[in-house]
Amino acid sequence: MLSRATGLIAVVVLLTPTLALAAGTCSPESITAAERTYDLQAASTVLDACALESSAAGDEAQGENLARVALLVAELVRIDFEGLEKSQKKQRRALGESIDAAADLGLETLDSLSETSCRQRMRADLLATKIRSDFRAKKYAKEMKAAATRALELDPGNARAMVTLAKPLLFADDRHGRDLEEAVRMLSEALDVDPTLESALLLRALAFEAQGNTEACRNDLRAAVAANPNCRPATERLLATAPPEAGSQPD
Repeated sequence: MLSRATGLIAVVVLLTPTLALAAGTCSPESITAAERTYDLQAASTVLDACALESSAAGDEAQGENLARVALLVAELVRIDFEGLEKSQKKQRRALGESIDAAADLGLETLDSLSETSCRQRMRADLLATKIRSDFRAKKYAKEMKAAATRALELDPGNARAMVTLAKPLLFADDRHGRDLEEAVRMLSEALDVDPTLESALLLRALAFEAQGNTEACRNDLRAAVAANPNCRPATERLLATAPPEAGSQPD
């Protein structure tokens, strides 16, 4: 497992030339800090530390930390991947390989841990990062849905699992099950459980925008920024959706 993590770090370094691998700390707090700042550099250093600690300690808590930060790295690289044009095939391929390396590390780690709702939800989200084409959807979507469904069986109040199940309803095309109304319903249910859940606010904002409900979209984006002032996706989307007369700053 450690060799795979080391290989992943090497890939991230190549993709992020300014990355300096300082000593990281593997803890829920350090992972949360990287999550809230959308900081790939910080996430990568924490991943390195978690791989070392998990290999040395071998306990379930350290294994869960490793899976969690592997998911974070995969999701942050996925943001960069989505920002590239489809014509940038070489760069997209390199980022895709980095996403898969992080996701595979996380999935392998979870395989060695006992089952919990949180871990099944992480499994579902790790599989979701690997879905980047119709071919990959056929390969991973069924397993992803099963893991998220299992997470809710184990804990019906797992708001993050509700968000995971809403993702295909939002991002699929019309031929493959897109249902914006149901996505909004499920994301609203997640927010009933956790009103400040950043992922639910961001995804519901996208669903509202796709429905043409710009004001509801911007309300959710504002709520995401209020919950986390470092929420880069919400800040960027607020700027993109601002009326011309509103100026260049998110309100």
